[in-house]
Amino acid sequence: MTVLSDMTVLSDSRGVPHLVERPSDMEFVEEAIVQLVSMKLDHERCRPSDGSTPPVAVQLMLAVDLLCAMERTAVMAASEICASLTGAGPTEPRTRAMLSAIGFWAAGDLAAARNGFQSVVDAHPGDAVSIYTVHMLDFYIGDAPHMLASIAQSVPAFAPDDPVTGYLYGLHGFALEENGLIETAIERSRLALELHPDDIYAMHAMVHCLYEKGRHAEGARYIQEYMRGRDGSTPMRIHIWWHYALFELYEGNIQDVLACYRIGIRRKTSLRSPEDLDAVTLLWRLALVRPSLDLSAYWQALFQDWKPYLEENWYLFNDFHAYLTYCQVGEYGHADALLEAVRARGKEVSEEMVDVFLGFRSFTTGDYADSAARLARSFHASFPMGGSNAQRDVIELTGIEAALRSQDGEIAQRFRESGRIFRHQGPVLQEYEARLAELCTSAHRENREHHTQGVSK
Repeated sequence: MTVLSDMTVLSDSRGVPHLVERPSDMEFVEEAIVQLVSMKLDHERCRPSDGSTPPVAVQLMLAVDLLCAMERTAVMAASEICASLTGAGPTEPRTRAMLSAIGFWAAGDLAAARNGFQSVVDAHPGDAVSIYTVHMLDFYIGDAPHMLASIAQSVPAFAPDDPVTGYLYGLHGFALEENGLIETAIERSRLALELHPDDIYAMHAMVHCLYEKGRHAEGARYIQEYMRGRDGSTPMRIHIWWHYALFELYEGNIQDVLACYRIGIRRKTSLRSPEDLDAVTLLWRLALVRPSLDLSAYWQALFQDWKPYLEENWYLFNDFHAYLTYCQVGEYGHADALLEAVRARGKEVSEEMVDVFLGFRSFTTGDYADSAARLARSFHASFPMGGSNAQRDVIELTGIEAALRSQDGEIAQRFRESGRIFRHQGPVLQEYEARLAELCTSAHRENREHHTQGVSK
């Protein structure tokens, strides 16, 4: 157990208190802060080794970064750090508040964790660690408005030459994009990248902006140029290649999508299933737009990686991807057991969210009418599952496809008018437009013929 009696409280360069053993520890703390907000925290250096125990402040950062993985094994490791530090009885208020918030997070109450870290930010406006953590938790619970409000309020507290400022600009850029303020998001992300060209999160925000504007070819080139020469340790590597595949998908470059799936997305850094989040929805999208493709071998391989998740379910966004995989390979026993476990976890699952899950299940059984109806009434309420707008629009795309297959022009048109998908252009969306137009024309012709027959009688 960490002994805190001989530790002291020192402030960092932004006036934020940290619990450390000696003044020289503050250099390590300052380095770790920059590493955390740039998504490059050195975990090995942050763990106890050879009788040396890292400062409490650094252990808190390690716990936060572990929790950001949003998988059970990492959560358990963070819980052990939290329990050790809490058991040592820290009296410093910021440390106690952070431990409380980490405890909520580890217990699965992400909203309480976010509120706890936000209270730390309110007390210490220069606390880059808590600002970053609030941003990530807002992402995980799908609270884009708070994500923007919090980071917009926090950025002015930092000097332009502070080493974390550019990384906070990247967070701000993403929050702006998720709230539909695309041009401002591009400006902020560009500024972040000018300060830190290696800022993967700012680059990621820029990619989202290009996606939202439907600039697919430009987005694919941008990713290729940025990722050239970067290795498997690049933060968010798989997710960035998912974005590349999405750009190519909407351009109709199916072979490029498949190559990216095999080489960029399934080349993992661990065997854990959460690394396959993007693989699931990319394969799903491929199956929607090119149903003639035989993707069964890919799905079976994904199922093997996701199979253990049934016993490890913890976070709704991950649950959704596991559920899709189980349904797609016909393992409905796994799917039903997972949904039952998810609902048993408590208040996080609304009836609209259950509708989303069941809408995907119905799609895989061929009950397209039920799928379309469920997704049409629920897709606007899907944000609490977390993830980005771009990730969640697989729900809308599935609803459109279900409506078209069930010949429900009214629901298809509702998606057309109120959704996000048709802001894109390119061959794939043109196909959808043509199918929708044909469906509406056929429905109009049938109504006219029915009316004519009624009059003749």
